[in-house]
Amino acid sequence: MKKTKQLIFFALIFLTSNITFAQKCNCGVAFKWMKIAFEENDAGFRYILDQKGNEAYEAHNKLFEKGVDKITNPDSCVFAIRQWAKFFRVGHFGFILNQVVDEKSGSQNAGTFKKSTNNTHLDYSPFVRAYDSTTVYLRIPTFDSRYKKAIDSVIHANSELIYSRRNLIIDIRDNGGGDDASFDEILPILYTNPIRDVSVARLSTPNNNKIWQDYMSRKDVSASNRAIYAGYLEKLNASPGKFVMLHDSVYTMRFKKVTRFPQNVAIIINENNGSTAEQFLLAARQSKKVKLFGTTTMGELDISNMYSITSPDGKYTLWYCISKSLRIPENTIDNKGISPDFFLDKSIPKNQWLPYVSEIMHNW
Repeated sequence: MKKTKQLIFFALIFLTSNITFAQKCNCGVAFKWMKIAFEENDAGFRYILDQKGNEAYEAHNKLFEKGVDKITNPDSCVFAIRQWAKFFRVGHFGFILNQVVDEKSGSQNAGTFKKSTNNTHLDYSPFVRAYDSTTVYLRIPTFDSRYKKAIDSVIHANSELIYSRRNLIIDIRDNGGGDDASFDEILPILYTNPIRDVSVARLSTPNNNKIWQDYMSRKDVSASNRAIYAGYLEKLNASPGKFVMLHDSVYTMRFKKVTRFPQNVAIIINENNGSTAEQFLLAARQSKKVKLFGTTTMGELDISNMYSITSPDGKYTLWYCISKSLRIPENTIDNKGISPDFFLDKSIPKNQWLPYVSEIMHNW
Protein backbone atom coordinates (compact mmCIF):
# COMPACT_ATOMS: atom_id res chain seq x y z
CA MET A 1 0.00 0.00 0.00
CA LYS A 2 2.77 2.45 0.91
CA LYS A 3 4.64 1.78 -2.35
CA THR A 4 1.42 2.23 -4.35
CA LYS A 5 0.83 5.62 -2.73
CA GLN A 6 4.38 6.70 -3.56
CA LEU A 7 3.92 5.69 -7.21
CA ILE A 8 0.69 7.70 -7.38
CA PHE A 9 2.54 10.62 -5.78
CA PHE A 10 5.19 10.59 -8.52
CA ALA A 11 2.57 10.29 -11.24
CA LEU A 12 1.01 13.50 -9.96
CA ILE A 13 4.41 15.17 -9.80
CA PHE A 14 5.15 14.31 -13.42
CA LEU A 15 1.83 15.73 -14.56
CA THR A 16 2.55 18.94 -12.66
CA SER A 17 6.04 19.11 -14.12
CA ASN A 18 4.62 19.51 -17.61
CA ILE A 19 2.44 22.47 -16.69
CA THR A 20 5.17 25.06 -16.05
CA PHE A 21 7.65 25.86 -18.83
CA ALA A 22 9.17 29.14 -17.63
CA GLN A 23 12.06 27.55 -15.82
CA LYS A 24 13.59 24.09 -16.13
CA CYS A 25 15.71 22.13 -13.71
CA ASN A 26 17.59 18.89 -13.47
CA CYS A 27 15.96 17.51 -10.36
CA GLY A 28 18.09 14.38 -10.41
CA VAL A 29 21.23 16.48 -9.98
CA ALA A 30 19.61 18.60 -7.26
CA PHE A 31 18.47 15.47 -5.43
CA LYS A 32 21.94 13.90 -5.45
CA TRP A 33 23.51 17.08 -4.10
CA MET A 34 20.83 17.46 -1.40
CA LYS A 35 21.12 13.83 -0.33
CA ILE A 36 24.90 14.00 0.14
CA ALA A 37 24.70 17.35 1.96
CA PHE A 38 22.00 16.02 4.28
CA GLU A 39 23.85 12.79 5.03
CA GLU A 40 27.08 14.65 5.81
CA ASN A 41 25.63 17.44 7.92
CA ASP A 42 22.26 16.58 9.48
CA ALA A 43 22.40 15.70 13.18
CA GLY A 44 19.47 13.32 12.90
CA PHE A 45 20.54 11.33 9.84
CA ARG A 46 22.46 8.57 11.58
CA TYR A 47 19.95 8.38 14.45
CA ILE A 48 17.03 7.58 12.13
CA LEU A 49 19.14 5.32 9.94
CA ASP A 50 20.04 3.24 12.99
CA GLN A 51 16.33 2.92 13.81
CA LYS A 52 14.96 2.13 10.35
CA GLY A 53 17.95 0.37 8.83
CA ASN A 54 20.04 0.73 5.67
CA GLU A 55 17.80 -1.56 3.64
CA ALA A 56 14.73 0.60 4.19
CA TYR A 57 16.71 3.74 3.39
CA GLU A 58 18.13 2.29 0.17
CA ALA A 59 14.67 1.21 -0.98
CA HIS A 60 13.33 4.70 -0.20
CA ASN A 61 16.15 6.31 -2.19
CA LYS A 62 15.78 4.03 -5.22
CA LEU A 63 12.12 4.92 -5.57
CA PHE A 64 12.80 8.65 -5.40
CA GLU A 65 15.87 8.50 -7.66
CA LYS A 66 13.76 6.98 -10.44
CA GLY A 67 11.14 9.66 -10.00
CA VAL A 68 13.20 12.82 -9.64
CA ASP A 69 15.24 12.11 -12.79
CA LYS A 70 12.08 12.78 -14.80
CA ILE A 71 11.17 16.04 -13.05
CA THR A 72 12.04 19.30 -14.84
CA ASN A 73 9.77 21.72 -13.00
CA PRO A 74 11.68 23.34 -10.08
CA ASP A 75 8.58 23.62 -7.89
CA SER A 76 7.78 19.95 -8.40
CA CYS A 77 11.39 19.11 -7.59
CA VAL A 78 11.18 21.01 -4.31
CA PHE A 79 7.95 19.24 -3.41
CA ALA A 80 9.38 15.79 -4.19
CA ILE A 81 12.49 16.37 -2.08
CA ARG A 82 10.42 17.57 0.84
CA GLN A 83 8.49 14.31 0.60
CA TRP A 84 11.76 12.37 0.60
CA ALA A 85 12.69 13.99 3.92
CA LYS A 86 9.65 12.56 5.68
CA PHE A 87 11.61 9.32 6.00
CA PHE A 88 13.51 11.15 8.76
CA ARG A 89 11.00 13.47 10.47
CA VAL A 90 7.91 15.60 10.00
CA GLY A 91 9.56 18.98 10.51
CA HIS A 92 12.84 20.83 10.89
CA PHE A 93 13.67 20.28 7.23
CA GLY A 94 13.51 22.76 4.40
CA PHE A 95 14.31 22.71 0.71
CA ILE A 96 13.58 25.87 -1.24
CA LEU A 97 14.04 27.25 -4.74
CA ASN A 98 16.05 30.44 -4.58
CA GLN A 99 14.67 33.44 -6.43
CA VAL A 100 16.24 33.93 -9.84
CA VAL A 101 17.11 37.53 -10.68
CA ASP A 102 18.97 38.86 -13.70
CA GLU A 103 21.03 41.76 -12.35
CA LYS A 104 20.87 43.62 -15.69
CA SER A 105 17.33 43.06 -16.92
CA GLY A 106 15.51 42.16 -13.74
CA SER A 107 14.23 39.00 -15.39
CA GLN A 108 13.54 36.08 -13.09
CA ASN A 109 14.47 33.46 -15.69
CA ALA A 110 18.24 33.80 -15.59
CA GLY A 111 21.09 35.39 -13.69
CA THR A 112 22.31 35.12 -10.14
CA PHE A 113 20.28 33.29 -7.53
CA LYS A 114 19.08 35.01 -4.40
CA LYS A 115 17.22 33.67 -1.42
CA SER A 116 13.48 33.92 -1.94
CA THR A 117 11.55 36.33 0.26
CA ASN A 118 8.20 35.94 1.92
CA ASN A 119 5.94 38.91 1.24
CA THR A 120 3.16 37.71 3.49
CA HIS A 121 2.45 40.32 6.15
CA LEU A 122 0.91 38.63 9.16
CA ASP A 123 0.50 40.13 12.58
CA TYR A 124 2.45 38.03 15.09
CA SER A 125 2.43 40.70 17.77
CA PRO A 126 1.89 39.43 21.33
CA PHE A 127 -0.70 41.08 23.54
CA VAL A 128 -2.16 40.99 27.05
CA ARG A 129 -5.70 41.80 28.13
CA ALA A 130 -7.93 41.26 31.10
CA TYR A 131 -10.28 38.41 30.24
CA ASP A 132 -12.50 38.73 33.30
CA SER A 133 -12.26 39.80 36.94
CA THR A 134 -10.03 36.83 37.85
CA THR A 135 -8.25 35.98 34.59
CA VAL A 136 -5.61 37.54 32.35
CA TYR A 137 -5.16 36.45 28.74
CA LEU A 138 -1.68 36.45 27.13
CA ARG A 139 -1.46 35.68 23.41
CA ILE A 140 1.93 34.76 21.88
CA PRO A 141 1.66 33.81 18.18
CA THR A 142 5.39 33.22 17.70
CA PHE A 143 8.70 32.92 19.53
CA ASP A 144 10.61 34.24 16.52
CA SER A 145 13.65 36.19 17.71
CA ARG A 146 12.37 39.29 15.91
CA TYR A 147 9.48 39.35 18.41
CA LYS A 148 11.49 38.83 21.59
CA LYS A 149 11.54 42.55 22.39
CA ALA A 150 7.80 42.78 21.78
CA ILE A 151 7.12 39.79 24.06
CA ASP A 152 9.32 41.20 26.81
CA SER A 153 7.80 44.65 26.41
CA VAL A 154 4.18 43.53 26.58
CA ILE A 155 4.89 41.46 29.70
CA HIS A 156 6.70 44.30 31.45
CA ALA A 157 4.03 46.85 30.51
CA ASN A 158 1.29 44.60 31.90
CA SER A 159 3.14 43.08 34.84
CA GLU A 160 0.88 44.76 37.40
CA LEU A 161 -2.20 43.23 35.74
CA ILE A 162 -0.61 39.79 35.32
CA TYR A 163 0.55 39.58 38.93
CA SER A 164 -2.74 40.86 40.36
CA ARG A 165 -5.15 38.13 39.20
CA ARG A 166 -5.57 34.53 40.21
CA ASN A 167 -5.64 32.97 36.74
CA LEU A 168 -3.47 33.37 33.65
CA ILE A 169 -4.21 31.88 30.22
CA ILE A 170 -1.29 31.76 27.79
CA ASP A 171 -2.44 31.03 24.25
CA ILE A 172 0.35 29.76 21.96
CA ARG A 173 -1.80 28.05 19.34
CA ASP A 174 -0.12 27.94 15.90
CA ASN A 175 3.17 29.15 17.41
CA GLY A 176 5.69 27.19 15.36
CA GLY A 177 8.73 28.13 17.41
CA GLY A 178 11.63 30.54 17.08
CA ASP A 179 14.27 31.37 19.68
CA ASP A 180 14.36 29.95 23.21
CA ALA A 181 15.35 33.37 24.56
CA SER A 182 11.95 34.68 23.50
CA PHE A 183 10.21 32.98 26.44
CA ASP A 184 12.74 34.04 29.09
CA GLU A 185 10.39 36.62 30.64
CA ILE A 186 7.48 34.19 30.84
CA LEU A 187 9.14 31.55 33.03
CA PRO A 188 9.38 33.72 36.19
CA ILE A 189 5.60 34.19 36.03
CA LEU A 190 5.05 30.42 36.07
CA TYR A 191 7.84 29.45 38.43
CA THR A 192 7.24 27.24 41.47
CA ASN A 193 10.37 25.07 41.62
CA PRO A 194 13.71 24.60 39.79
CA ILE A 195 13.31 23.87 36.06
CA ARG A 196 15.60 21.28 34.53
CA ASP A 197 16.55 21.63 30.88
CA VAL A 198 18.33 18.79 29.07
CA SER A 199 20.95 20.08 26.65
CA VAL A 200 21.92 19.14 23.08
CA ALA A 201 25.02 17.83 21.36
CA ARG A 202 26.13 19.50 18.13
CA LEU A 203 27.42 17.65 15.08
CA SER A 204 30.76 19.09 13.99
CA THR A 205 31.17 19.50 10.22
CA PRO A 206 32.80 22.30 8.19
CA ASN A 207 29.41 23.69 7.14
CA ASN A 208 27.72 23.27 10.53
CA ASN A 209 30.49 25.10 12.32
CA LYS A 210 30.09 28.16 10.10
CA ILE A 211 27.09 29.13 12.18
CA TRP A 212 29.46 30.50 14.84
CA GLN A 213 31.32 32.50 12.22
CA ASP A 214 27.95 33.93 11.19
CA TYR A 215 27.24 34.93 14.79
CA MET A 216 30.67 36.51 15.20
CA SER A 217 30.24 38.59 12.05
CA ARG A 218 27.05 40.25 13.29
CA LYS A 219 27.45 43.90 14.20
CA ASP A 220 25.24 43.64 17.29
CA VAL A 221 27.40 40.95 18.95
CA SER A 222 29.41 42.11 21.96
CA ALA A 223 33.14 41.44 22.26
CA SER A 224 32.52 39.04 25.16
CA ASN A 225 30.00 36.98 23.18
CA ARG A 226 32.29 37.02 20.16
CA ALA A 227 35.01 35.47 22.32
CA ILE A 228 32.57 32.78 23.54
CA TYR A 229 31.57 31.92 19.98
CA ALA A 230 35.22 31.71 18.97
CA GLY A 231 35.75 29.20 21.78
CA TYR A 232 32.80 27.13 20.56
CA LEU A 233 34.19 27.17 17.04
CA GLU A 234 37.62 26.02 18.20
CA LYS A 235 36.10 23.19 20.22
CA LEU A 236 33.94 22.01 17.32
CA ASN A 237 36.73 22.19 14.76
CA ALA A 238 38.85 19.98 17.00
CA SER A 239 36.34 17.10 16.68
CA PRO A 240 35.21 16.83 13.04
CA GLY A 241 32.43 14.33 12.39
CA LYS A 242 31.62 13.96 16.10
CA PHE A 243 28.90 15.25 18.40
CA VAL A 244 30.28 17.93 20.71
CA MET A 245 28.89 19.29 23.97
CA LEU A 246 29.18 23.07 24.28
CA HIS A 247 27.34 23.24 27.59
CA ASP A 248 26.58 21.06 30.60
CA SER A 249 24.31 18.11 29.82
CA VAL A 250 21.61 19.43 32.18
CA TYR A 251 20.94 23.04 33.05
CA THR A 252 18.79 24.00 36.04
CA MET A 253 16.94 27.33 36.08
CA ARG A 254 16.17 28.95 39.41
CA PHE A 255 14.38 32.21 40.12
CA LYS A 256 14.41 34.23 43.32
CA LYS A 257 10.77 33.90 44.27
CA VAL A 258 7.43 32.23 43.65
CA THR A 259 4.79 34.88 43.08
CA ARG A 260 1.43 34.75 44.85
CA PHE A 261 -0.44 35.45 41.59
CA PRO A 262 -1.12 33.97 39.18
CA GLN A 263 -2.01 30.86 41.15
CA ASN A 264 -3.19 28.89 38.11
CA VAL A 265 -1.77 28.99 34.58
CA ALA A 266 -3.42 27.37 31.57
CA ILE A 267 -1.45 27.10 28.32
CA ILE A 268 -3.56 26.53 25.21
CA ILE A 269 -1.74 24.42 22.58
CA ASN A 270 -2.49 22.69 19.27
CA GLU A 271 -1.01 20.53 16.55
CA ASN A 272 0.83 23.47 14.97
CA ASN A 273 3.11 24.02 17.97
CA GLY A 274 6.65 22.84 17.32
CA SER A 275 10.32 23.46 17.99
CA THR A 276 10.86 26.30 20.49
CA ALA A 277 7.15 26.27 21.37
CA GLU A 278 7.59 22.67 22.52
CA GLN A 279 10.79 23.59 24.36
CA PHE A 280 8.78 26.22 26.22
CA LEU A 281 6.17 23.60 27.16
CA LEU A 282 8.81 21.20 28.49
CA ALA A 283 9.97 23.95 30.85
CA ALA A 284 6.55 25.38 31.71
CA ARG A 285 4.87 22.10 32.60
CA GLN A 286 7.42 21.53 35.36
CA SER A 287 5.62 24.24 37.33
CA LYS A 288 2.94 23.18 39.82
CA LYS A 289 0.79 26.06 38.54
CA VAL A 290 0.63 24.91 34.92
CA LYS A 291 -1.80 22.73 32.98
CA LEU A 292 -1.86 22.27 29.19
CA PHE A 293 -5.12 22.47 27.23
CA GLY A 294 -5.78 21.59 23.60
CA THR A 295 -4.41 18.96 21.22
CA THR A 296 -1.08 17.15 20.90
CA THR A 297 1.72 19.30 19.48
CA MET A 298 3.57 18.77 16.22
CA GLY A 299 6.60 16.89 17.50
CA GLU A 300 9.72 18.51 16.03
CA LEU A 301 12.19 19.18 18.81
CA ASP A 302 14.67 16.33 19.32
CA ILE A 303 16.68 17.14 16.18
CA SER A 304 16.95 20.91 16.10
CA ASN A 305 18.89 24.14 15.53
CA MET A 306 18.36 24.56 11.81
CA TYR A 307 21.10 25.76 9.50
CA SER A 308 21.40 26.01 5.73
CA ILE A 309 23.64 25.21 2.79
CA THR A 310 23.24 26.41 -0.80
CA SER A 311 23.64 24.17 -3.84
CA PRO A 312 26.78 24.70 -6.00
CA ASP A 313 24.68 26.24 -8.80
CA GLY A 314 22.95 28.57 -6.35
CA LYS A 315 19.48 27.37 -7.32
CA TYR A 316 18.47 25.66 -4.09
CA THR A 317 18.89 26.03 -0.33
CA LEU A 318 18.75 23.06 2.01
CA TRP A 319 17.73 23.63 5.63
CA TYR A 320 18.62 20.86 8.06
CA CYS A 321 19.53 20.42 11.76
CA ILE A 322 22.88 20.56 13.51
CA SER A 323 22.00 19.37 17.04
CA LYS A 324 20.52 16.33 18.78
CA SER A 325 18.84 16.38 22.18
CA LEU A 326 20.26 14.36 25.04
CA ARG A 327 16.67 13.34 25.85
CA ILE A 328 17.07 10.76 23.07
CA PRO A 329 16.12 7.92 23.29
CA GLU A 330 14.36 7.90 26.69
CA ASN A 331 12.12 10.96 26.26
CA THR A 332 11.61 11.74 22.60
CA ILE A 333 9.26 14.36 21.17
CA ASP A 334 9.78 14.06 17.39
CA ASN A 335 6.87 12.51 15.50
CA LYS A 336 4.98 12.16 18.82
CA GLY A 337 4.48 15.65 20.18
CA ILE A 338 3.51 16.79 23.68
CA SER A 339 0.07 15.76 24.91
CA PRO A 340 -2.21 18.17 26.80
CA ASP A 341 -3.42 17.59 30.34
CA PHE A 342 -6.91 18.50 29.13
CA PHE A 343 -7.66 17.24 25.61
CA LEU A 344 -10.08 19.51 23.75
CA ASP A 345 -11.87 17.25 21.28
CA LYS A 346 -13.65 18.24 18.08
CA SER A 347 -16.99 18.62 19.84
CA ILE A 348 -15.61 21.85 21.31
CA PRO A 349 -15.42 24.49 18.52
CA LYS A 350 -12.02 26.14 18.28
CA ASN A 351 -13.54 29.57 18.83
CA GLN A 352 -14.88 28.26 22.15
CA TRP A 353 -11.59 26.95 23.50
CA LEU A 354 -10.82 30.12 25.42
CA PRO A 355 -14.14 30.37 27.31
CA TYR A 356 -14.05 26.61 27.92
CA VAL A 357 -10.59 26.84 29.49
CA SER A 358 -11.62 29.89 31.51
CA GLU A 359 -14.65 28.06 32.89
CA ILE A 360 -12.51 25.12 34.04
CA MET A 361 -10.06 27.48 35.73
CA HIS A 362 -12.88 29.13 37.68
CA ASN A 363 -13.57 25.79 39.32
CA TRP A 364 -9.98 25.18 40.43
